Amino acid sequence: MIEKSRVISLISSAAGLLLAVGSMTVFSACGPKEDGTLMNCHNAQIRVALCGIGLSVLFAIAAFVKSKAIKLICDTAALVLSVVTFMTPGVLVHICLLSNMHCQVRLKPFTRGSAIFIALLALWDILRIIKENKEKGPGEEE
Repeated sequence: MIEKSRVISLISSAAGLLLAVGSMTVFSACGPKEDGTLMNCHNAQIRVALCGIGLSVLFAIAAFVKSKAIKLICDTAALVLSVVTFMTPGVLVHICLLSNMHCQVRLKPFTRGSAIFIALLALWDILRIIKENKEKGPGEEE
């Protein structure tokens, strides 16, 4: 049977991949301008996709590593990266000001909802690891 920690990490990794793929396809930012150049919100889309890939990799590492210390480091890094992902469209990268543009209607809500979900999964795994270590005692490894 698969361990609970591995299942949480694999679900989180899949959520990171869905964030990356979704931000580039269904929930993409605005298209090119009439002259063919891309708007600034396209940069937000690319950065969100890269953050999703990074989250997926961090959770995949956490899923297949035996050391709880490395799992805790990966989960903590993923928690920080999910906060950065949350802030990317609109705070870290300026997006269109009109409320009916693709980036405001699709990319921003999808990114923020996905980032919150991923952050909660990371926090859940962090708390689970800390709880297991308190129950076992310090220095005891599986």
